[in-house]
Amino acid sequence: MARPLKKTVSLSAIKHNYHVAKKLHPKSKAFAVVKANAYGHGAVAVAKYLDSTVDAFAVAAIEEALELRKAGVESPIMLLEGVFEAEEWSLCEQYGLWSAVENESQINAFFMANVQIEKLFVKVDIGMHRLGVDPGEAPNLVEQLNHSKRVGEVLLMSHFSCADNLSSNTTSEQLAVFNQVSSLCPEVSASVANSAAVLKWDIPEGGWIRPGIMLYGISPFDGITGEQLGLQVAMKFTSEIISLRVIQKGDKVGYAGSFEAQKEERIATIAVGYGDGYPRNAINGTPVLVNGVVCTLAGRVSMDMITVNVTHVPDITLGSRVELWGDLLPVEEVASLASTIGYELVTRMTSRPKIQYS
Repeated sequence: MARPLKKTVSLSAIKHNYHVAKKLHPKSKAFAVVKANAYGHGAVAVAKYLDSTVDAFAVAAIEEALELRKAGVESPIMLLEGVFEAEEWSLCEQYGLWSAVENESQINAFFMANVQIEKLFVKVDIGMHRLGVDPGEAPNLVEQLNHSKRVGEVLLMSHFSCADNLSSNTTSEQLAVFNQVSSLCPEVSASVANSAAVLKWDIPEGGWIRPGIMLYGISPFDGITGEQLGLQVAMKFTSEIISLRVIQKGDKVGYAGSFEAQKEERIATIAVGYGDGYPRNAINGTPVLVNGVVCTLAGRVSMDMITVNVTHVPDITLGSRVELWGDLLPVEEVASLASTIGYELVTRMTSRPKIQYS
């Protein structure tokens, strides 16, 4: 019998969420961000399904872009971090890729490469201090790239550091810096909005938005689920019970005996662990759905298994269905109890769970 762990991905939900982003900003074009294997949902399958729908895709690096091109994806693809080696500029031209440029090395390599690129996005550091040129340098760089006649369109781009914090003034302050740069580059389109900004912030009309985590039905905000934002959950992570036992008061479960029974309890062992991407630091009490009933983690997460208290679940047997996260149990809730975010849970999943598309 095959190990019963699987993730089921709804491609129609991802398309729905893309349209939600477009409806929120109807004057903007939208990248579908499919980096990190489409946030763990399968980049090739997702991109092929969306290929006739999206304005363009965005990935982190050229390896991800080439995987999509070799799978037959035809839509434009943008490299969010730009190129890492000078030789990649010729691949950008060959495969019709767009790119960000954010440092002197990338820019010099472009000028030396003698290639034609349809779109380049000049990334501006407006306060995150991760990537991007100094705001004062951006207008001159835009002018240089336009003057080169080797770029179809030069655009401005940046990234907010605190857009997921709705009580912070940082996003407004950073947007003001970006708008000042934009005012010095008339008629240059821009891209500043990730999922959090798309959903909740007043951003410039037109240009390009970059929905990422929201495409997969996951909220970028603490305490708010994707469903509450009008999104459809794209991934259901499920398994089955592979063992059952009754333990007595005082019995301990799992490594280091981190769970101790307070009375006679029924414990189920489920085929999933940190070797599959389930968070090892999920605490006792983390919810798990068994036959649709909320149960709780009982004991430390192992590499291949978890143990769950199912004392109150009727008609439970080997093979009973388990939802680890999905449309009935938000991944955001599981992530919070593991002291992390939904992004991490879905992107760090390993190749062991079988994947099915619906």
